[in-house]
Amino acid sequence: MSDTATKAIRSPSYPNMSLRDALHAIGKIEAVYRSTPVDREAAAKLIGYSSLSGPAAKALAALAAYGLFDRAGKGEARVTARAIAILHAASEEERRLHLLEAASEPPLFSELRDRFAGIAVPPESGVVTYLNRQGFNPNAVRPAAHAFLETMRFVEELKASESYGPSTIEDIQSSGSKESSNETTFGGASVGDLVQWESQGVLQFPKPLRVRSISEDGEWVAVEGSQTGIPMNEVIVESKASSQKAPPTFHFSQDEEALSPTQGEVEWIRSRLGGDTNVRLLVKGDMGPKEIGKLIRLLEVQKLVLEED
Repeated sequence: MSDTATKAIRSPSYPNMSLRDALHAIGKIEAVYRSTPVDREAAAKLIGYSSLSGPAAKALAALAAYGLFDRAGKGEARVTARAIAILHAASEEERRLHLLEAASEPPLFSELRDRFAGIAVPPESGVVTYLNRQGFNPNAVRPAAHAFLETMRFVEELKASESYGPSTIEDIQSSGSKESSNETTFGGASVGDLVQWESQGVLQFPKPLRVRSISEDGEWVAVEGSQTGIPMNEVIVESKASSQKAPPTFHFSQDEEALSPTQGEVEWIRSRLGGDTNVRLLVKGDMGPKEIGKLIRLLEVQKLVLEED
């Protein structure tokens, strides 16, 4: 792989949730702290995270991307004037105006709206193709497209409505409450839940897997078909188990502990190459385009050595 091709990969900055979901989240923070500074970890807990983990930080960054949340000193942030103007608008026109401004705030969204000018809600395939052709990180393409399209659908709902009374925000919050049972959350997994594993912004499983055990300290999760211990704070709960019983916890076996990533390591790739051959890549530190290029060159050298043998 050439250095030119490697440098072409872009990592887009985009909110990992739609504007509708962001309003639901900022409303929870504003209800407690109004516009006073709030510790970022406390804000993360208010919107459903157990700590200020990587996924929680991405969620708070999404609120900032829409101009709803802003830094207010070391480790603190506050609800912005725009968010308050939306949640407690003096008039319906003011609320609508600030909502439309928030939807256009993320630079990537503005780029996509310019690209698909004249189309209210572009087809997902078109957005995905455009992002891929622009050289965006493949792992970011689908999440970015989803957040953009959901926000555009919300904008169309705003434009279609002739009245933006107090019920507008109530409808948003009510919608969020109805979806809470199916809402994707980080951490808090139980035995039997279907989960996805996100590490450093990358989904690790081709499809959600079911939790088969949890370590006694609650910090690690094991899923069916895998012996890798997954950090609880990197687990995305896609759907909860139907059972209402409290889940049991188990010690990992010695083999499972030996195969679990050590502190600071991340399982970056797991794949079956055929027959009894499997490959598993554990990474400690940054793994960007430059490092991937070096890895490819190392593998190519090893391939030549094996071919000579």
